[in-house]
Amino acid sequence: MVTPQDTKRVPVIEARNISVTKQEHQLFHDYSFSLYEGDELCITAPSGRGKTVLLRILAGLDRPDSGELFFNGVPYEKGGRAQLYKQLNWLPQRVSPLANHVREALLAPFTLHANYKLKPKDTRMLEALTAAGLPNTPLDHDTSSLSGGERQRLALARALLLNRPLWIADEPSAALDKEHTLACARFLLENSKTLLVVTHDAQLQSQIDQVIELPKLTTTNNTETQQ
Repeated sequence: MVTPQDTKRVPVIEARNISVTKQEHQLFHDYSFSLYEGDELCITAPSGRGKTVLLRILAGLDRPDSGELFFNGVPYEKGGRAQLYKQLNWLPQRVSPLANHVREALLAPFTLHANYKLKPKDTRMLEALTAAGLPNTPLDHDTSSLSGGERQRLALARALLLNRPLWIADEPSAALDKEHTLACARFLLENSKTLLVVTHDAQLQSQIDQVIELPKLTTTNNTETQQ
């Protein structure tokens, strides 16, 4: 959502006139989007509309067919994507533990050179697990025994340890019950400086400051356009 004040600010993430076609279906045509520092924004739309496609493009993981993307005013193709990666906590819908045990799963991002000096100690990892809703979870616990919801909370703990200001989350409550969905919402809001979420969950949507729905697609002469 753009306010008069926003016209004087540079968006953290901006998409300008992007177009995307998947499997001969045009999901976006000249679509523009802006996310500003401090925003708490939720994107919603029916299944198959392209929410995850858009989120992955904004997170710099995929590219649109056409259009431009910027991070703090810097084009993704001219260094903006690299700058984005240093500030971003990316939470995909399908969470991989990344290791066989909880300790190694939490430390996975810190094996990268850019994060190595930030490697947390055991006490900090246990605190992160508790904050993410996994109290009393031993660090040597086998990740193969974790449920889908527990894996999502493990990903939240890992993101907390990275301590980055921008969080982008794809259906973060998909495997959570009502109680844990509310806890997830509080966790995301308390630990991110700028938050972008995609979700079908009305309960999670109700906790987010701004909710926007992607434009509908209409079909005319076998061509899909946004409405």
